Amino acid sequence: MATALLLSLLAVALIAPVDYTPLTQQSFYQQTISQVDSIQPVVHNARAKLKTSWIAINITPKAKMPMAGYAPRDHFATVHDSIYVRILAIDNGSIQCFFISADLLLFPPALKNKISNLNPNKNQFLYFTATHAHSSLGAWNDSRIGNFILGKYNEPWLDSLAQKINSSIQQLTTELKPSSLTYFESDASEFVENRLDPTQGKVDGEIRGFKIIRNDGSKGLWMSYSAHPTNISHLSLELSGDYPNALIKKAESKNYDFAMFASSTVGSHRVKTLKETQFELCDSLASRLFKKIEASNNFKLTDSLPIATAIFPVHYGPSQLHVLQNFKARDWVFQWLFTPLHGDITYVKIGNVLMLGMPCDFSGEIFTRDELGKIADARKEKLIITSFNGDYVGYITYDDHYGHSEQEEVMAMNWVGPYYGQYFSEVVRGILSKEK
Repeated sequence: MATALLLSLLAVALIAPVDYTPLTQQSFYQQTISQVDSIQPVVHNARAKLKTSWIAINITPKAKMPMAGYAPRDHFATVHDSIYVRILAIDNGSIQCFFISADLLLFPPALKNKISNLNPNKNQFLYFTATHAHSSLGAWNDSRIGNFILGKYNEPWLDSLAQKINSSIQQLTTELKPSSLTYFESDASEFVENRLDPTQGKVDGEIRGFKIIRNDGSKGLWMSYSAHPTNISHLSLELSGDYPNALIKKAESKNYDFAMFASSTVGSHRVKTLKETQFELCDSLASRLFKKIEASNNFKLTDSLPIATAIFPVHYGPSQLHVLQNFKARDWVFQWLFTPLHGDITYVKIGNVLMLGMPCDFSGEIFTRDELGKIADARKEKLIITSFNGDYVGYITYDDHYGHSEQEEVMAMNWVGPYYGQYFSEVVRGILSKEK
């Protein structure tokens, strides 16, 4: 009897029912919507023609380090392909924007904070993202779960990496060259499917980005796509950037002097099965995606463009990490295991191309079902959504799956609870309503 009572009390202390209070009645929702309505992006009008510069920083360690992406792997045994942080700088004479993508599972919040602290320049705007490689390096999260799943936190390594990235940012300011930018998009839906509903689920299958030509003839390529880079076995101890690295290599072996990749709306998307597996699949998919880029629809931007920037705050209720379908770990348990929920939306608009960086695995099913891209198109804008902006609050998936799906995206990786697909969609639509 005493044992049963003790277990009951323990369960009550650790577990609670999922909170289904309607979104509009939640104070965090009301606060966010109010702030989105009141914030206006800062418009930096062009004072000169666009200039760009770029760099790739090899961050492959000489010593063995933990791997991130699946179950704990305390070291990599060999290097299949080197791991990089790549940076693209775009300058219009008023503002310098730096697009920073890491060949990591996500852009580590600790690393973002260190870089931001090293770079207080108000005329430089940093836009973080990641390739979401699941066979890359760990050791970048100091929570209890992070130390267990991703390997022991390595702050000296992060400090060194932050210094390298900041030095590279400053270097790029001295290497800017007049450039032309072309936005491109191409339908590559045949290579991606919805993991939560492979037969009926919607996908965002567009590959999007920028093609860049500098006045010295050098060419750059910035690419974004929605399929998860999970093509290498979870048992593999080979360090790799998965298909994004293969796609970058393909581009740089063809027409481009520099290429980089950003994960797009990957929240419920995976590569559709091809006949190849593992690294052969990465190479095959890279070749197919590059053909799509070569045959893409291109929209050249003018040489002098305004660039608008903003940070849109997003507020959160108590965490709702699933224990069972209708039960969650209490918020104090989540915070003890992880860290408190925090993540804003990063905004950069170059001419009529709007880029939104999300603090999560953002689902392409939301993008497609809620017609976010079509809303932008109706305003004569182009919308690119990327994931992993240097904060992380888990998966944001289409709400119909919540309370029904047993998939890990909903059960293990949704940390926020129901209605957050609608919530983020409303925030994006609120941001788009500002576009003229």
